[in-house]
Amino acid sequence: MAIKTMAASSGGGDSKWTQGWHTLKIKTAEYSDWNGKRFIECTFDGYPANFTLRIYEAHNKETHEEFAIAKLFKLANAGIIDTVKSPSGKEAIQYDDDAIQLEGKRINVFFYKNAEGYNRISDRIAPVAQKGEILSYSDDDVSYWKAAAEKHYAERLLKADAPATNPTTNAEEIPF
Repeated sequence: MAIKTMAASSGGGDSKWTQGWHTLKIKTAEYSDWNGKRFIECTFDGYPANFTLRIYEAHNKETHEEFAIAKLFKLANAGIIDTVKSPSGKEAIQYDDDAIQLEGKRINVFFYKNAEGYNRISDRIAPVAQKGEILSYSDDDVSYWKAAAEKHYAERLLKADAPATNPTTNAEEIPF
């Protein structure tokens, strides 16, 4: 027999890694390229440098306007300069897309476990409720973006990580 010690906590582990929503502060942001596809990658305060949010560029097929990375800047309220109106009266947001604009900004990110059991961050984020000079986000806005990200998780990420299933076989087809 030996005298031993154990953790006194009764919880199931470090809550900073639990699945679900986490409000994090962007530590670094950097553009890069993978096989000719441009992306931006963010690290977060309090998390290892290899635990990142990566968002790849995506373009509207008709207007050729990039929207995925632009959404990150919009929802992080980063680099926002002003709102402008087109000749047709449509409002647009003018922003500086320098990656450094994201550093220090707080966003809501969704943690999930992939098929191998590793924690990942969904590339769909939500803003934090805030009052900005040009853009502001209410609690309802935050709920909207969280619901959209959860829908994406359920429809895409959850199904992508599900193990492949074999079609059921008829017992008569099994040769014994």
